[in-house]
Amino acid sequence: MSPTAIDDPRLFPFVVRIETAGTGAFRGSGFLAAPGFVLTCAHVVSGLADGDPVRLGRSGTLADLQGTVRARTPAAPGLDGLWAWPDLAIIELVDEHGRFTDHPCPRLDLLAEAPSEPVRRRAVVAVRPDPASRESEPRMRGVDFTWESVDDRRFWWLTGGQALPGMSGGMLVDTGRGAIVGVVNNTRGTSGAVATPLSALGDASLPEAFRAAADELVSASRIAGSAHWDGAFTRRLDFEWRDYWTPETSTDHFVGRLDELEKLRGNLGESGGVAVVQSIGGFGGVGKTALSVAFGNRYRDQFPGGRVFHDFRSYRWSRSDTAADALGSVLKAVGAAGIDEIARLDHRERAELWQAVASDRRLLMVWDNVDGVEQLDGLIVRGDGCATIVTSRDIVRVEGVKPMRLDVLDEADAVAMFTAIAGEHPPELVAELVRRDLYVPVLIRTHAEEVVNEEIALDEIIADLPDPAAARHDPQPDHQKDLFDRLEGSYRRLDEQTRLAFRVLGAHPGYSATAGSLAAAMGCELDEAARRMKRLVAAGLAERNLEGGGQRDHRLRAYKAHDLIRAYGAHLAQRESVPGEDGEPIGERLHTQLALMGYFVDQLTGETFMNKKDWFGIESDSIRDLALSGTSDAHARLARFIGYRALVYCRYDVAEAAFRHAKTLAERAGDTQRTAHMLWGLGEVGRMTGDLEEAAEQYGRALAASRAAADPGGIGNAERGLGEVAQLLGDADEAEARYRAAMEAYGEIEDRRRIAYVQRGLARVAELRGDHALAEERFAAALESSRAVGDAVGVAYARRGTAEVLLAAGDLDRSVEQWRAAEAAFEEVGSPVGVATSWQGLGKVAFARGELDEAEDLFEQAYRVYREHGDTVAVEEVVADLARLREAR
Repeated sequence: MSPTAIDDPRLFPFVVRIETAGTGAFRGSGFLAAPGFVLTCAHVVSGLADGDPVRLGRSGTLADLQGTVRARTPAAPGLDGLWAWPDLAIIELVDEHGRFTDHPCPRLDLLAEAPSEPVRRRAVVAVRPDPASRESEPRMRGVDFTWESVDDRRFWWLTGGQALPGMSGGMLVDTGRGAIVGVVNNTRGTSGAVATPLSALGDASLPEAFRAAADELVSASRIAGSAHWDGAFTRRLDFEWRDYWTPETSTDHFVGRLDELEKLRGNLGESGGVAVVQSIGGFGGVGKTALSVAFGNRYRDQFPGGRVFHDFRSYRWSRSDTAADALGSVLKAVGAAGIDEIARLDHRERAELWQAVASDRRLLMVWDNVDGVEQLDGLIVRGDGCATIVTSRDIVRVEGVKPMRLDVLDEADAVAMFTAIAGEHPPELVAELVRRDLYVPVLIRTHAEEVVNEEIALDEIIADLPDPAAARHDPQPDHQKDLFDRLEGSYRRLDEQTRLAFRVLGAHPGYSATAGSLAAAMGCELDEAARRMKRLVAAGLAERNLEGGGQRDHRLRAYKAHDLIRAYGAHLAQRESVPGEDGEPIGERLHTQLALMGYFVDQLTGETFMNKKDWFGIESDSIRDLALSGTSDAHARLARFIGYRALVYCRYDVAEAAFRHAKTLAERAGDTQRTAHMLWGLGEVGRMTGDLEEAAEQYGRALAASRAAADPGGIGNAERGLGEVAQLLGDADEAEARYRAAMEAYGEIEDRRRIAYVQRGLARVAELRGDHALAEERFAAALESSRAVGDAVGVAYARRGTAEVLLAAGDLDRSVEQWRAAEAAFEEVGSPVGVATSWQGLGKVAFARGELDEAEDLFEQAYRVYREHGDTVAVEEVVADLARLREAR
C-alpha cells in the first residue's frame, strides 16, 4: 500500500478544547464526532453534572461552540489507576436554536479492531505548549504513537509519542484508512498513552443513558459528509527506494569493536529502536561514525526497508545542517520527491512527508554528528523493526534513551586496524605507533595510509610522534592540541604547495571542496590543484568525496577529510598570514575566504550562468555557508548573488537563508534600498513555494522600503510581486492595479526588460477575465518589448503565453504555430524544461483535435524531461493530462 501523508492543520477544525463554561478553564480535548455531538473522555468532564454547560474552543479563526454534557460512562478508577472501561463522554452541541449541526465531520471507524502487530496511529489533540504554565494557551497539534497492545480491560496501549497533559479526549486516527478509530486517554505520563477504540460505543454493558446518546451519535455519523476530512490525507505514488547510505569505503578497514557492536544492538532493543552513541571526552575521531555504519553493514538484512545515513556536519567551522536540511537531503536521495517539490515544503511538511515515506518500512537510520536534539525534529521513525542511531560528541538527550559512551580502541583492535590498511610490519613498531596515536582511529588511519602509499617508513613516523605523557583520555581543552600534535609530522612531510592545499581545505566552507574552488583559493591552475590534492590523499590527510558520483567535469571533483583533520588544517590556516591587497598581512584563513568569494561571485554573475546547473547543485551549499559565515561587504554581496541564483534553480532553502542574511547586513549598514531588494527576494521565495500570505507580506515591506529609498526599480519589483500574488489568488482587479503601478515605476527608469515582464502579467490578467483577444494583444506587446532589448528568455515566455491563450480560445492552428515558435525560443536559451512545456502544449492541441496517439507521445516526452530535471509541479500537471487522455480512450 502506498504511504499516506497527513496535513495536520486540515484536521484541527475537527478538534475542540473543552473548557469550563464561565471560567474558561482548560479541561482537555474532544472532537466533533457527528453532527451535533462531541466525543471526549469521562474524566475530562469530571466534576460536571450531566446537563452542565461547557465551552468548546476551536482552532484559528473558527468560532467557538457551546455544548452540554449529555452522558458518560462510569468513572470509578480501577486498581491500576485507570478509569473504568471505556472512559467516554458525549457532549451535545446546543445554541439558542437547539442542537447545532452545521459543522463538518470526520469519518469514523466504529468497528475498528485491534491491529495484529505494532502500527503507527496519529493522535490529534489540544495541549498547552508549556504544560507547566496554566497561562499557556492550548494549541492543536498532531502526535504520532505506535499501537502496542490491548490490556486486560480492553484499552489500547500506545507508545513512543510525547503524551502531554490536556490531550485526553483527542482523536486517534488510522492514517492509512483515513478514519478515527479511538479516543485518546492520557494516563501513561510521557511514556505513552492509552486509547478507547470507537467500537466501545456499542458496548451492551454500558448504562442505558449512555447507550441512548451513543446510538444517536452513531446514527448521525452515518449521514455526515467527509469531504473536508478527506482533504487531509494524501496518498503518495509508490517510488523506487534508493538507500541513502555512506560509501562502503568509509568502513573498509573497520575492525574489532565486537563488544561495542553487541552493546549497540542491545541498546536498540531496550529503547524502542533508538540509540545514541557519544564519545568519551567529547572529541572527534574515536570511531562513532565507523561503528554505526559497520552496524548497518553487518545487520543489513534486518532492515529490508532500506538504510539512511545523514551527516549533520555539526563540528566544522561552517554552518551545521538543520532538521529541515536533513529531511530535504533524505527525501531527494531516497527518491521520494524531486528537488523542486522539496523546495516548496517547509519543515513541518517535509517531516510529514518523511513519516509517510517511512511508513511500514523496516529502516535503519544513522543521524551522524548531531549537536542538539532539535536537529532530530521530525526525523525519528519508531515503526516496528526500525532502528535509529544518533552520533554526537555532546550530550544529546533523546527521551527514554541512555547514551552509549564510546572509548578509543583497545590495543589489539588498534593494531588490527593499522594492519588491515598498511599490511604486516614489525609488531613492536606497530604497537608503539598505535600507543603514540593514543589508540584514536582517525590518527591510526592517517598514518597507516602514509605507510601503505610509501610516503614514509613506519619508524620515521614513530620518531615524529610525541610520547604520551598523560592518560589516553584527557577531556580538557588541551586534548585537541594533543591530537593535533600527532598530525604535525604528517603535515611537515608535505611539500610547501601541498601544505597550502591542506590549509585551504581546512579553511574551505561546507562538507567538501571541489577542485575548481580549491584552485581559485590557492591561485593555481586546475591541474596543479588536482596534483596537490592527490598528494594529500596519499598522505592520508584527505579523500575523494564520491557521494554524488564521479564527475566528468574536473572542476567539480570533490575532496573531504575527517572533522579532526579539517579542524587541524583550519587551525594552521589561522596561524599563517599573507600580504593583503594593501600590503598589510592578513590571516590565511581570511585570505582563503576572500579568494573563494571572488571566485564564486564571478561564477554566479558570468554570462554563461544559465548553463551551470550542475555546478550550482554541487557548490551551492558551500557558497551559502561561506556567505553566512561573516558580516563584511563581501559576505553581503555573495549572499545577494547566491540568493538570486538559487531562485533560478529552485533552491529556495538556500535563497531564503541568503536573502535573510543579506537583509540583516543591509539593515545594519542603513542601506534601505538594498534592504528592500532582499525583502523582495524573500517575497519571491514565498510566492514560488506557494506561501502567498508570506509573499504578500514581504512584497509589502519591500514596497514601503523602496518608496522610502525613492527607488523606482524596487517599487516596480514589489508592485509586480503583489500583482503576481493577486493574480494567483484570482483577484483580477487588484492584479491589474498592481501591474499598472509597476509599469509606471519601470517607465520612470526606462527599464524595458522588466516592462515586458509586466506586460506578460497584464496578459495573464486578461486571460483570467476570459478576454482572450486582449490577452493575445498584451502578449504581443511583451514579445516586441523583449525583442527590442534582446531578452531571449522573455521572447520564449511571451511565445508560450500567446500559445496558451490561443489554445484556450480554440484557435488550434495558430496555437500550434506559437507552440513551435516557443519551442525554438526555449531551445535557443538552452532551457530543456521550457522546450518540454512546448511539447506538452502541442500535446494539448492534439488532444483537443482527438489525435490521442500523438497527444500521448508528446505528453510522455514532456514527462521524461520534467522527471529528469526534477520539476515536480510540471510532472503532476502532465500526469493529469495523461490521466484525462486515457479516460477519453
